[in-house]
Amino acid sequence: MKKINLVFILAIACALFVCASGVASATTYYVPDDHEKIQWAVDNASDGDTIIVRDGVYVENIDVKKEHLTIRSENVSYYTTVQASNPNDHVFEVQADYVNISGFTVTGATEPGKSGISLFRVNHCNVSNTLCVI
Repeated sequence: MKKINLVFILAIACALFVCASGVASATTYYVPDDHEKIQWAVDNASDGDTIIVRDGVYVENIDVKKEHLTIRSENVSYYTTVQASNPNDHVFEVQADYVNISGFTVTGATEPGKSGISLFRVNHCNVSNTLCVI
């Protein structure tokens, strides 16, 4: 009887270990520490990850196609600016649901119909503490 209980307990413990080890956890990336550009961090991120952008001016246009992604400045919008490298394109173009963008000054999208942050046909996205300047 003791041998059966021991085998049963070991089987349950192994099953729990396999289940727990298969769960992925979210990763936090820092720009420019982990990736020099915000776009590179977005490209390497997985759904559910967080990208924290340190103070500075970043000249780029960013396409976000991953769901459940958070992109935020380390501090506040006054210290972290994203300026369009191509003024004929959106600075941030979000093409995925559940994306959160927070804490940036966004500037340089000057072409008519282009914006600092484009949210087209997406759901449950949040933009906060962000200043869009032409």
